[in-house]
Amino acid sequence: MTDPFHLPSNQALSPLSFDWELRFARTPTRLACEYWTSRCGDRPMPERADLDPVAMRRFTAHVGLIEIRETAERPVAYFIRRAGSEWEEVYGRMTGRFVHEFIPPHIEPSWRAVFDAVRTAQKPLRVATRIDFQNKTWLNCEMFVAPLGKDGQVSMLFMTFAAWTDHAGSAG
Repeated sequence: MTDPFHLPSNQALSPLSFDWELRFARTPTRLACEYWTSRCGDRPMPERADLDPVAMRRFTAHVGLIEIRETAERPVAYFIRRAGSEWEEVYGRMTGRFVHEFIPPHIEPSWRAVFDAVRTAQKPLRVATRIDFQNKTWLNCEMFVAPLGKDGQVSMLFMTFAAWTDHAGSAG
């Protein structure tokens, strides 16, 4: 019997489209990119302390902060420090949890691929795909993922998530 909440582990996942040129189709991700860039100044990335929630009010429901932690089980573990309401509407409660605690094992490598790419490149990325979580494959999503840190060390990821259906028109 198929688990109604997760795709079968043998089902192919939706491809991830990486766009390092940052050509955004959705308003929240474009606004987040503009904001992140404005916070960089003359540095390659802003620090967490440079972010002002009030300045992000037009897209704050789409914003997430992902801490990069080392645990006994994993040299690089991604912890959701904050997930905006748009994220939690799709994925459920995730704030205060490690990615591997709520994402099925066959989907986790996709999330890690995105986070690892930004952490390694130390530059922002636009990602487009479909949602494979809980059979929500009818949802498209666009993400802006960017590093936060200092002195060449990425300590956190700033991520903006926008989801929409094929027939919903321009959902923003």
